[in-house]
Amino acid sequence: MSKKVGWSFWWLWLIANIVGSALLPIIVWQEPYDGRSRIFLNEILQSIGISLMQAVVLRDRFAKEAWWMPLTLIGWVLGLAVVFFIPTLSMQSLPNLPLISILLIDFAIIGAIVGICQWQLLKSFRAAGLWLFASAIALSLSTFGLILGYMVNSAILANVLQGAIYSAISGLALIKVLRSPKILPKPRK
Repeated sequence: MSKKVGWSFWWLWLIANIVGSALLPIIVWQEPYDGRSRIFLNEILQSIGISLMQAVVLRDRFAKEAWWMPLTLIGWVLGLAVVFFIPTLSMQSLPNLPLISILLIDFAIIGAIVGICQWQLLKSFRAAGLWLFASAIALSLSTFGLILGYMVNSAILANVLQGAIYSAISGLALIKVLRSPKILPKPRK
Protein backbone atom coordinates (compact mmCIF):
# COMPACT_ATOMS: atom_id res chain seq x y z
CA MET A 1 0.00 0.00 0.00
CA SER A 2 2.73 2.47 0.92
CA LYS A 3 5.01 3.92 -1.73
CA LYS A 4 8.63 4.90 -1.19
CA VAL A 5 8.95 8.17 0.69
CA GLY A 6 12.09 10.22 0.08
CA TRP A 7 13.31 13.50 -1.38
CA SER A 8 11.04 13.24 -4.40
CA PHE A 9 8.10 13.03 -2.00
CA TRP A 10 9.41 16.09 -0.13
CA TRP A 11 9.62 18.10 -3.36
CA LEU A 12 6.14 16.98 -4.36
CA TRP A 13 4.84 17.93 -0.90
CA LEU A 14 6.54 21.33 -1.18
CA ILE A 15 5.10 22.10 -4.63
CA ALA A 16 1.63 20.84 -3.69
CA ASN A 17 1.49 22.97 -0.55
CA ILE A 18 2.73 26.09 -2.34
CA VAL A 19 0.14 25.64 -5.09
CA GLY A 20 -2.59 24.80 -2.57
CA SER A 21 -1.60 27.77 -0.44
CA ALA A 22 -1.66 30.29 -3.27
CA LEU A 23 -4.24 29.10 -5.78
CA LEU A 24 -7.59 29.97 -4.16
CA PRO A 25 -6.49 33.21 -2.45
CA ILE A 26 -5.21 34.51 -5.81
CA ILE A 27 -8.65 33.95 -7.35
CA VAL A 28 -10.44 36.05 -4.72
CA TRP A 29 -9.94 39.80 -4.78
CA GLN A 30 -8.89 40.82 -1.28
CA GLU A 31 -8.08 44.53 -1.40
CA PRO A 32 -11.18 45.98 0.32
CA TYR A 33 -10.43 44.11 3.56
CA ASP A 34 -8.26 45.22 6.47
CA GLY A 35 -5.14 43.20 7.35
CA ARG A 36 -6.76 40.93 9.93
CA SER A 37 -9.75 40.16 7.69
CA ARG A 38 -7.43 39.46 4.77
CA ILE A 39 -5.43 36.98 6.85
CA PHE A 40 -8.65 35.28 8.00
CA LEU A 41 -9.99 35.04 4.43
CA ASN A 42 -6.59 33.84 3.22
CA GLU A 43 -6.49 31.09 5.82
CA ILE A 44 -9.97 29.84 4.95
CA LEU A 45 -9.09 29.67 1.26
CA GLN A 46 -5.64 28.24 1.96
CA SER A 47 -7.10 25.51 4.15
CA ILE A 48 -9.23 24.30 1.25
CA GLY A 49 -6.39 24.45 -1.26
CA ILE A 50 -3.80 22.90 1.03
CA SER A 51 -6.18 20.13 2.14
CA LEU A 52 -6.97 19.23 -1.45
CA MET A 53 -3.35 19.25 -2.62
CA GLN A 54 -2.10 17.31 0.41
CA ALA A 55 -4.80 14.69 -0.16
CA VAL A 56 -3.64 14.31 -3.76
CA VAL A 57 -0.01 13.84 -2.70
CA LEU A 58 -0.92 11.38 0.03
CA ARG A 59 -3.20 9.16 -2.03
CA ASP A 60 -1.95 5.58 -1.82
CA ARG A 61 0.53 6.41 0.99
CA PHE A 62 -1.39 4.78 3.84
CA ALA A 63 -4.66 2.94 4.39
CA LYS A 64 -7.06 5.78 5.30
CA GLU A 65 -5.64 8.66 3.23
CA ALA A 66 -9.11 9.45 1.85
CA TRP A 67 -9.93 10.98 5.24
CA TRP A 68 -6.99 13.43 5.05
CA MET A 69 -8.89 16.26 3.36
CA PRO A 70 -12.01 16.20 5.57
CA LEU A 71 -9.99 15.91 8.78
CA THR A 72 -7.61 18.67 7.69
CA LEU A 73 -10.54 20.98 6.89
CA ILE A 74 -12.17 20.20 10.22
CA GLY A 75 -8.89 21.03 11.97
CA TRP A 76 -8.52 24.34 10.11
CA VAL A 77 -12.12 25.37 10.81
CA LEU A 78 -11.81 24.47 14.50
CA GLY A 79 -8.43 26.19 14.76
CA LEU A 80 -9.63 29.36 13.07
CA ALA A 81 -12.76 29.38 15.22
CA VAL A 82 -10.67 29.09 18.38
CA VAL A 83 -8.25 31.91 17.54
CA PHE A 84 -10.85 34.27 16.15
CA PHE A 85 -13.67 33.68 18.61
CA ILE A 86 -11.72 33.08 21.81
CA PRO A 87 -9.26 36.00 21.71
CA THR A 88 -7.78 35.33 25.15
CA LEU A 89 -6.45 32.00 23.91
CA SER A 90 -4.61 33.67 21.06
CA MET A 91 -3.28 36.57 23.14
CA GLN A 92 -5.18 39.13 21.05
CA SER A 93 -6.45 40.72 24.24
CA LEU A 94 -2.97 41.92 25.23
CA PRO A 95 -2.71 45.50 23.98
CA ASN A 96 1.08 45.83 23.60
CA LEU A 97 1.81 42.51 21.92
CA PRO A 98 3.16 42.95 18.37
CA LEU A 99 1.22 41.44 15.46
CA ILE A 100 3.96 38.90 14.71
CA SER A 101 3.74 37.50 18.25
CA ILE A 102 -0.03 37.20 18.02
CA LEU A 103 0.21 35.47 14.64
CA LEU A 104 2.93 33.07 15.85
CA ILE A 105 0.70 32.02 18.75
CA ASP A 106 -2.47 31.89 16.62
CA PHE A 107 -0.86 29.73 13.96
CA ALA A 108 0.70 27.45 16.57
CA ILE A 109 -2.79 26.88 17.98
CA ILE A 110 -4.25 26.27 14.52
CA GLY A 111 -1.33 23.99 13.63
CA ALA A 112 -1.79 22.00 16.83
CA ILE A 113 -5.50 21.48 16.17
CA VAL A 114 -4.92 20.56 12.51
CA GLY A 115 -2.09 18.25 13.60
CA ILE A 116 -4.33 16.46 16.10
CA CYS A 117 -6.96 15.91 13.41
CA GLN A 118 -4.39 14.62 10.91
CA TRP A 119 -2.67 12.52 13.59
CA GLN A 120 -5.84 10.41 13.73
CA LEU A 121 -4.75 8.99 10.38
CA LEU A 122 -1.03 8.80 11.15
CA LYS A 123 -1.21 7.24 14.61
CA SER A 124 -0.61 3.74 13.25
CA PHE A 125 2.98 4.80 12.51
CA ARG A 126 5.52 4.55 15.33
CA ALA A 127 6.79 8.14 14.83
CA ALA A 128 3.30 9.69 14.50
CA GLY A 129 3.73 11.76 17.67
CA LEU A 130 6.31 13.84 15.81
CA TRP A 131 3.51 15.12 13.59
CA LEU A 132 1.76 16.77 16.53
CA PHE A 133 4.78 19.00 17.12
CA ALA A 134 5.76 19.47 13.48
CA SER A 135 2.33 20.68 12.43
CA ALA A 136 2.19 23.36 15.13
CA ILE A 137 5.80 24.48 14.63
CA ALA A 138 5.60 24.52 10.82
CA LEU A 139 2.39 26.52 10.71
CA SER A 140 3.62 28.91 13.39
CA LEU A 141 6.90 29.61 11.58
CA SER A 142 5.04 30.03 8.29
CA THR A 143 3.74 33.35 9.64
CA PHE A 144 7.14 34.87 8.86
CA GLY A 145 6.43 34.28 5.17
CA LEU A 146 2.94 35.68 5.57
CA ILE A 147 4.20 38.85 7.28
CA LEU A 148 7.03 39.33 4.77
CA GLY A 149 4.60 39.04 1.87
CA TYR A 150 2.22 41.57 3.39
CA MET A 151 5.13 43.90 4.23
CA VAL A 152 5.91 44.15 0.51
CA ASN A 153 2.17 44.44 -0.16
CA SER A 154 1.88 41.18 -2.10
CA ALA A 155 -0.77 38.67 -1.11
CA ILE A 156 0.57 36.22 -3.69
CA LEU A 157 4.08 36.36 -2.21
CA ALA A 158 2.62 36.01 1.29
CA ASN A 159 0.75 32.85 0.29
CA VAL A 160 3.69 31.34 -1.58
CA LEU A 161 6.17 32.02 1.24
CA GLN A 162 3.76 30.76 3.89
CA GLY A 163 3.14 27.57 1.91
CA ALA A 164 6.86 27.06 1.28
CA ILE A 165 7.89 27.45 4.92
CA TYR A 166 5.06 25.26 6.18
CA SER A 167 5.66 22.50 3.65
CA ALA A 168 9.44 22.48 3.98
CA ILE A 169 9.19 21.78 7.72
CA SER A 170 6.12 19.56 7.71
CA GLY A 171 7.40 17.58 4.72
CA LEU A 172 10.55 16.53 6.59
CA ALA A 173 8.45 15.42 9.56
CA LEU A 174 5.99 13.56 7.34
CA ILE A 175 8.82 11.66 5.68
CA LYS A 176 10.05 10.59 9.11
CA VAL A 177 6.53 9.50 10.11
CA LEU A 178 5.74 7.60 6.91
CA ARG A 179 9.14 5.84 6.96
CA SER A 180 8.64 4.64 10.52
CA PRO A 181 7.32 1.13 11.11
CA LYS A 182 3.64 0.63 11.71
CA ILE A 183 2.43 -0.27 15.17
CA LEU A 184 0.86 -3.68 15.02
CA PRO A 185 -2.51 -4.07 16.72
CA LYS A 186 -2.48 -6.08 19.88
CA PRO A 187 -3.91 -9.56 19.42
CA ARG A 188 -7.33 -10.10 20.98
CA LYS A 189 -7.50 -12.68 23.72
